[in-house]
Amino acid sequence: MSINKIIIKATNLFLILFVLFTVLPVKLNYSSMTIILLTVLSVLNLFYSQNINLKSAKLYIFSISIPLVIYLLGLINTSNIDYGLTFLSKNMSFLAFPLIFYSLGKYIDQIKLYKTFLLGLALTNLYLIYLFFYYFNFGTKFYMIVTLDVYHSTYLGMYNLLAYWICFDFFNKKSKKIYLFLATFFIICAILASARIIFILSILSLGATMLLQIKSNSKKIMAILLTSLIGITLVITIPALKQKFNQLSEIEQIGFDSDNYQSISSRFGKIEASIEVIKNNFWFGTGTGDIKDELVKEYKKMNFLMGYKYRYNPHNQFLESLSRNGLIGGSISLLFIYLLPMYVSIHKKNMLLTAFVFIICGVSLTESILDLHKGITFYVFFVTLMIYPILQNKTTSHT
Repeated sequence: MSINKIIIKATNLFLILFVLFTVLPVKLNYSSMTIILLTVLSVLNLFYSQNINLKSAKLYIFSISIPLVIYLLGLINTSNIDYGLTFLSKNMSFLAFPLIFYSLGKYIDQIKLYKTFLLGLALTNLYLIYLFFYYFNFGTKFYMIVTLDVYHSTYLGMYNLLAYWICFDFFNKKSKKIYLFLATFFIICAILASARIIFILSILSLGATMLLQIKSNSKKIMAILLTSLIGITLVITIPALKQKFNQLSEIEQIGFDSDNYQSISSRFGKIEASIEVIKNNFWFGTGTGDIKDELVKEYKKMNFLMGYKYRYNPHNQFLESLSRNGLIGGSISLLFIYLLPMYVSIHKKNMLLTAFVFIICGVSLTESILDLHKGITFYVFFVTLMIYPILQNKTTSHT
């Protein structure tokens, strides 16, 4: 077997393993090991290959790495170097995946990776359904069972939302009804995750796909009404969702209440603390390693016991970026994380990439998704997977 064939097989094998380790409830270090192996393979291929073109449009893939550069520069004004370096190492995927696709992209079977993602996530969802029957519990605390026995319910829901859009995209291209069935399965599982923001995004996704399929304006209005009715019915009938949304009606004040540690009040506390940190470090932020130390100081001033005890992050990626790297660095990071992929998706009329960015934006309102391995690797891998073919086509058109 030639070296070229070995590289092709190894590339796709390791990527398939990475995708499975991402969606299955297994230890995080498994996916980290596959990323390291793929990075080593990509570097070796760069030395082995004779066709690397440094003027290629594919080099634009490294624009995805800009947030990592901002984090690196943020070490200059940080005091907690240890945490800063830990955070930096956790975000090396921002460099690893662009490098992997730049070097090995022509060998990657993208459709197989999408299908692997669907298969692995389907297995995780079946385990989720098993938990429902095992505990015979779909009550107000079911989301806790999901988080403890699978992984964070919001991330599971986020994965399912992307799977829903992948199936819808496949259906549009191949007209196979199996993908409609799978899309229904994944949207139901997204709702079963019982995360408030995921439920809202699920209903919006359901409505959006209906509108994309329906041509008649009158039928579009009916679809919007039907989607709204489905959403209201689910909130009323499913205990976990009902409890989550009831918290909104129980708010006694708009802001943090030190005597109330319910989910909504805690979120207000994180937002208020983050805003104070941004005010105090407006232009350049706290530095890459100091954000949690600065948040803890604000939590103590607010008497937010759970906040400083567990060193909560902002639970909002926009506030996290601005707190960590200030108006200048944070804005640049947000530009390349959200606006650049959105511009590419709209310019190229790429529905799947558009849906992916909207999902990431939505979840970013309630989670610091780029502070956790599950969020970082998921985002960087899929945004690279979706943007690379666009750059590859651009390269082909110029040759």
